[in-house]
Formats: sequence, C-alpha cells, structure tokens
Amino acid sequence: MISIFGVVSAIVAILSIAALVLHFKLMQRRGALEDALANMKAALYPLESEDDENEEAPAATQEKVEEAAKAYNDAVKVYNEYISRFPGIIMAMVVGFEKEELVGK
Repeated sequence: MISIFGVVSAIVAILSIAALVLHFKLMQRRGALEDALANMKAALYPLESEDDENEEAPAATQEKVEEAAKAYNDAVKVYNEYISRFPGIIMAMVVGFEKEELVGK
C-alpha cells in the first residue's frame, strides 16, 4: 500500500525538478544574452577584439542581441510566474530561488 508520505514525497520531488528545469533554462537564456552582448561589443569596438575574422556587422549583431534579450525576458516571465504561484512558490522557498528582473525594461 502506498503511504501518504510516499505520495507527498513524490509530488515534492517532481515539483523540485520542474523548478530546477525552469531555473536551468533561464540560466541558458542568460548565457545566450551575455554571448550576444559580447559579440556586439566586439563588433562595435574592433580595436579591443583580437579575432577580426569573426566580427559581424553591427546591425546583424544588434538583431542577435535583441533576439537573445527577448528569449531571456520570455524565460524570466515563465520562471517568475511559476515561482510566484502554488506549488512553485513552495519550491522556490525551499530551494531559495528568487524573482529575476527583465532586461531592457
């Protein structure tokens, strides 16, 4: 027979995994945004860049930055929504996750 404790433990484990997956996806988006910003800096300030062959036109780089920022903000909205409602709020308190800020706002 399955105990209530076993069911609750399984639910908590599943919710913890969901919170961790959302947090991981958010960190991936943040990394993509940071990479796009670094590429933009290299394109705008070529004298500071040692790798001239990989420089892109500033307009194309700007588009990549905007796309990465939008993807990051979309991930932040999903993440913040999850950790501000039940059951995500409980997992956020247990794991120590906090709301993230949108970029460019």
